[in-house]
Amino acid sequence: MTNKSTKILLINAINTSVEVETRYPNLGLAYLVSVIRKNIKEKVEFKIIDRDVLKEGVKFKPDLVGITSVSQNYNLAIEYAKYFYKKNIPVIMGGIHITLLPKTLPKYCIAGCIGEGEKTFEELVRLFIDKGKFFDKDIKMVDGVVYWSKGEVAASRPRELHKVLDEIPFPARDLVTVDKHSYMFTSRGCPYRCSFCASSRFWDKLRFFSAEYVVDEIEILVNDYGVEMISFFDDLFVANFERLNEIYKLLKKKNLIGRVRFTCSCRANLVNKRLVKLLKKMGVVSVGMGLESGNEEVLSYLKGGTVSVKHNYQAVRLLKEEGISANASFVIGSPMETKMQVMDTYNFIKKSNLDLFDVYILTPYPGTPVWDYALKRKLVAVNDFDWSRLNVNAYQMDKKDIILVSEKLTTEELVGYYNKFRRLRLVHNVLKVLRHPMAGDLPKLAYGMAKESIRRLIKN
Repeated sequence: MTNKSTKILLINAINTSVEVETRYPNLGLAYLVSVIRKNIKEKVEFKIIDRDVLKEGVKFKPDLVGITSVSQNYNLAIEYAKYFYKKNIPVIMGGIHITLLPKTLPKYCIAGCIGEGEKTFEELVRLFIDKGKFFDKDIKMVDGVVYWSKGEVAASRPRELHKVLDEIPFPARDLVTVDKHSYMFTSRGCPYRCSFCASSRFWDKLRFFSAEYVVDEIEILVNDYGVEMISFFDDLFVANFERLNEIYKLLKKKNLIGRVRFTCSCRANLVNKRLVKLLKKMGVVSVGMGLESGNEEVLSYLKGGTVSVKHNYQAVRLLKEEGISANASFVIGSPMETKMQVMDTYNFIKKSNLDLFDVYILTPYPGTPVWDYALKRKLVAVNDFDWSRLNVNAYQMDKKDIILVSEKLTTEELVGYYNKFRRLRLVHNVLKVLRHPMAGDLPKLAYGMAKESIRRLIKN
């Protein structure tokens, strides 16, 4: 295959009928492209897609397909893999689901990339270019993969994580849509281990791109793409205060302060006056926090005893005092959570002076303690399981498909509380959103949500 271009189709398996899943492109796939462009000199043509997959697949005529998927969309990922398998096109699976449940590798896939995929995928592409096809004896020599061997899923040696993240080139944004409000990553991983969070298990440990790398990427987004707002999608952007301060200094040195606004994630126990003042100077206008609960006992279960309700109140207050919007997500339905404890969270929201908030029913994601708990109770399974039941947005699901990990509430009771929170959210967020720093996203957001609602009505 060295005499012609190798065409690689990269698919982000999403539910295109859900607005939030279509809001941003997948930068993980764009990182794969940038690494291969840097290290493989043969001609490789890429296409990144997340919708009209079968139609685009026919038009593009790929030689190789890569698919990434979260757990709730894994059914769809399997369908895509089967489609290309039947066309004799090799398929490689990647992403958080296959990493945390490698035994679920579909028989339609030649391999699955486990964990951080850039180097692994590069080596698989190298094999394909050199030999024109994949051989089992070659695949098993690549670190960080699972593959089929004698009718079972086998694994090669684990791959070491990137020691220096700065060696990874900026993601290939020429292959994705870049809007005025865009996003980027400045780190990988999180030092905390919330009981429901799969992301921290995927990345294993916290690593940072340098301040110089981060500001160079910001500069490109502002100067080359005209980006006006950047959301840092790190699990915990503020984890290293000194690096944060260095980012601010470099932004100031390059005259980027005031030319772009930022949003980021934070943890309530890390919010203090020094941090908030620095975020304000940087140009951070909105901070999202997983406050999770207004009840001490439930919060301890969800966050491992590292955060208190007092921290939650204080974080909101400090951010608001500096004029930074404070947004939060909450989770109801923990195993031992009572009706009174659910209402503690409801009352917290009403009293806390938050800007925007959302609420979710606790969902057992693979790799987490909540998954292990659900597995022991036979609420979930590894084989023959409908992965769409792991949809964190319960309003999109039939009541019978919601996985109930609560031992104190019935499904009817929990859904009743969930709807009560959703009604509060509707009124609360409508009153707040027009004055929110991200109000400029409203037209696109409203259009997407209207389409989602119409599709749901037609389906029902």
